[in-house]
Amino acid sequence: DQQTIGSLMNTIEKSIGLYQRYLKLKAKLMGLDKLANYDLVAPLPNAPETDYGWKKAREEIVNAYMDFDKDIGNWVEEMFEKRHIDGKVRKGKESGAFCAPWHAGKSAYILQSFNGKVGDVYTQVHELGHAIHDYLLSRTQKPSNCEVGSCLGETGSIFGELLLTERLLSKAKTKEEKQAVLAHVLDEFGMTTFQVSARVFFEQSMYDTIKQGKFLDGETVAELWVAARDKIYGNSVDWLDVMKWEWTMKPHYYMANYRFYNYPYVLAQLFVFALYRIYKKEGESFVPKLKKLLSAGSSKSPSELAAELGFDIAHERFWEKGIEQAKEFIDILEKTL
Repeated sequence: DQQTIGSLMNTIEKSIGLYQRYLKLKAKLMGLDKLANYDLVAPLPNAPETDYGWKKAREEIVNAYMDFDKDIGNWVEEMFEKRHIDGKVRKGKESGAFCAPWHAGKSAYILQSFNGKVGDVYTQVHELGHAIHDYLLSRTQKPSNCEVGSCLGETGSIFGELLLTERLLSKAKTKEEKQAVLAHVLDEFGMTTFQVSARVFFEQSMYDTIKQGKFLDGETVAELWVAARDKIYGNSVDWLDVMKWEWTMKPHYYMANYRFYNYPYVLAQLFVFALYRIYKKEGESFVPKLKKLLSAGSSKSPSELAAELGFDIAHERFWEKGIEQAKEFIDILEKTL
């Protein structure tokens, strides 16, 4: 509903300074006065070259889930045991990853090109989060309630990434290892929560421009994009002039027949960060709540599921919990400098 979307985006606007604070921290870590646009998701220059073999990645992922809940950990272990994860790099096989669900309680299947880098481990834990989501909802719901929308579809996967982050941070032996883990998580959080919010503001500004009777030629659209982008980044990033055309790079910035495609991704990311914040406070008592949420599939709306946890997503206080979790990561990162 509009009130929920308004509360979400108001929270983003109030938190822009926090994201810019992270960008300035990253610039320091990279030995720069200021980030350029091509530095936004660049790896840290002092990040250790940690190679994860298949066995080591499996151990870290399974234990990350096992520390949260033994049943979930066993389901993840089963995915490896049954060889339902195709991670081998082969000629003609695409990069990235995909999790295919299976009906009536059967296990999911994951397709991935695994190269042994920390990003591949995060991708694997992400896809296994989807598998857990599929495992729970397919055993509880009928097929009509198994098509989970964008607002909730990433709940299991992002939560799994945060569980892995917790484990890797606890095992980090050097500040460089800790910095690499935190930068990976915060880069993704920043791009999904804040850069995508710029697209939300951008799309709205185009509709407002049309209402004013103005014509959306290329230069006008580019000006609107730069204004929305700068609303998020301020002066914390130097942009190449050509980046005023960034909105032409892919259709995700706006889709003519899929209005407001972007805000669900902002909602999904902050929703999970808020849930993780609650988990950190409640501990084991939160585990059955998350399992119940994932079991619901698409039978209930995000607001109904949040209400069952005792929260109202129509109010900013819920979304602020997600920002608080991101702030905790940024605080930890700052202490490593």
